[in-house]
Amino acid sequence: MNVRVLSLCLLLLLWPALVAAAGPIKPVGFSEDARYSLGTTVRGDEPDAWWTSLNDPALNELVAEALTANHEIGAAQARFHAAAGVTLQSLSPLLPSASFDVGINASPSNNAAFQVSPQLTKLLEDLTELAASIPGQPPPEEDNSGEDDPDLTWNGSALFNFGLNIDLGRSATALRAAHLDAAAAKDDRDGVAQAIVQQVVVAWLDVLAARGRVGIVETQLETNQALLELTQLRFASSEVRGLDVLQQKQQLAATRALLPASLQLLRLREVQLATLVGRNPSAPTLPDGSTLPKLPKQPGLGTPAELMETRPDLAAASNRYLSARSRVSSSALAFAPTFRLSANVGFQLRWFNEWESAEAWGVGAAVSVPLFDGLRLQGSLKQAIASRDAAARSLSSATQAAQAEVESALIREETDSARLLALTAQQESARAAYLESTQQYSSGLANYLTVLTSLASWQAAELSQLQAQRDVLGARVDLHSALGAVWSGSIQSPGGAR
Repeated sequence: MNVRVLSLCLLLLLWPALVAAAGPIKPVGFSEDARYSLGTTVRGDEPDAWWTSLNDPALNELVAEALTANHEIGAAQARFHAAAGVTLQSLSPLLPSASFDVGINASPSNNAAFQVSPQLTKLLEDLTELAASIPGQPPPEEDNSGEDDPDLTWNGSALFNFGLNIDLGRSATALRAAHLDAAAAKDDRDGVAQAIVQQVVVAWLDVLAARGRVGIVETQLETNQALLELTQLRFASSEVRGLDVLQQKQQLAATRALLPASLQLLRLREVQLATLVGRNPSAPTLPDGSTLPKLPKQPGLGTPAELMETRPDLAAASNRYLSARSRVSSSALAFAPTFRLSANVGFQLRWFNEWESAEAWGVGAAVSVPLFDGLRLQGSLKQAIASRDAAARSLSSATQAAQAEVESALIREETDSARLLALTAQQESARAAYLESTQQYSSGLANYLTVLTSLASWQAAELSQLQAQRDVLGARVDLHSALGAVWSGSIQSPGGAR
């Protein structure tokens, strides 16, 4: 066949697939010159394990434990192994196949008569009669062995079979798609690990804040109890009214009512953290500590374009988009002809009164040209194109969301830090005002209402300052997670779950 004619036929076969696969949706990426609105783009010598910048050994221990014992990480690791298994399966069409096949079957011996045509049987009978009619020709010998023909005839074979499928790139592109899917599953595992680390750090900060809240409430109870005793002494000496004593008892009871809620919050935070690190949530044993760590220096942000390398969720979305493109190519190449080479070598066996064997071998080649298969190929191609377009949209959405997460964390850290400074100044002023009011109250220079007001302001400022400190640290944790974590790529353990 003329080469041009063959090329034209091949083009006609592939033309519907080429037309359908044209014009893919391009994902929206990061601009190379894009910068964040706040912070610095210069990266310094930040540790890969970003949580170590908080200088909390107990936190480092909890994170290491979670990376080993958390069940979600173990499940994500198992999904990665499953995707790697699919990659091995996708490799099989590109490799030759080999098998050793042994078979045997039995059939009635009289069936052999039906395997000879009637014309051949009649010709053999005529030849026998002709031979007997020749003068001097001895008559045919009679079978006096007394053995009857067997009722069954056995046939069998023992063959080594070899085969190789050849296509025009369909299997190769499918293998690449499976490899990219496995890479995306690995990125998903790293993303789960990153999220678990973030949750552990946040939960530990919540535990420390809850412990600090309990400590503040207990200190406030002591302060209110001392003020009540002072008010009772002044009432006993007729320096204040009985209403002052009743109001202080009411203030003491109101402060005491805060303690159960604070203890409840602490227990809930401890259960949450114990679950994350794989410990018994019914009896959580957690490290000691009740002081929130100091806010470390802000890390270098880099540029938005670098998020594609540092964030595992973006890497997963990118790999899935590339995989979807490869599957479109694989579906398009399914319209092309396929070839198969085969060979076998072994023995053929037969038993009719005795075993007979003969060497057997063979080689073959075949070509298959798809013409019509009930629109299966067309439907598969349409599905692959839609999946590719959806993956492009998902990647675009993920890139925008990632940059927005960094910006949100920066804004929160900036505003929460300003609020913390204001609340710290407020708490210090409120404490000084309370101490001055109690001193004047003891000397009879101030009334009880002034003391009560300053006490309430001080107690509220203490709790607000603690929450603001926790919010600033939470914004920093979210910033680290939004920037991504290089360390997540080093998780190579099976993700053992206890």
